[in-house]
Amino acid sequence: MVDFLKDNYFILLYGVTLILALLRYKRYYSSIVKYFPIIIIYTIVSEVLGYFIRDFEDFQIVYENKYQYANYIIFNVYDLVFFFYFYFLFWKTMKNKEHKAIIKYGSLVYLVSALINPFFQNVYIYPQLYASTIGSIVLIIAVYLYFRQNWNQKGKKHDLILWIGGGLLVFNIFFPIISIISFFDYPSYEKFKLRQVHYVLIVAMYMCFIMGFIFMKPYRPVENS
Repeated sequence: MVDFLKDNYFILLYGVTLILALLRYKRYYSSIVKYFPIIIIYTIVSEVLGYFIRDFEDFQIVYENKYQYANYIIFNVYDLVFFFYFYFLFWKTMKNKEHKAIIKYGSLVYLVSALINPFFQNVYIYPQLYASTIGSIVLIIAVYLYFRQNWNQKGKKHDLILWIGGGLLVFNIFFPIISIISFFDYPSYEKFKLRQVHYVLIVAMYMCFIMGFIFMKPYRPVENS
């Protein structure tokens, strides 16, 4: 486990974020953000489980020597939960009906892509590259719409969702590019140390989450049905 944390140092930020999220829980427990700690816990569990599947034979899912390390099913399922939670979050907090519709139909496009992608990439041994790329694009649009709606508000420094959106935006703008390079041109992925860039993006995203919990004030975001 020490080696795991050494190689995946960013997971420590998951723990810090979770602690802050729980300490501040009374400030947002009645809002849509109340499910956020569950997402962080699920993220930690997925990372640890993925580590055991990748590095320990007793935990393998794919019983082929060539792919015995494959843990992608864990993260492919995780992507579904991750994207749909944040689509729901931004949809619920959107005031403009047209913007809500954009997020709604964008999430449906992602769902269709997630259902189709396994026909092109084995869900057990490959990341669902096409679906996750579409998922990131839809999430970027959702974050942009929320920023557009709330950027001029007073006290935006204390808006937890703005901080969360900022972190998601930083990560999802660049991660699909890294994923595509990793899949289609792995030598370049290694040459340019894009794995470390990926880790830096995770750090940046979770630092935004942490700042959000530090600066937030008790509030109930406007939720529209």
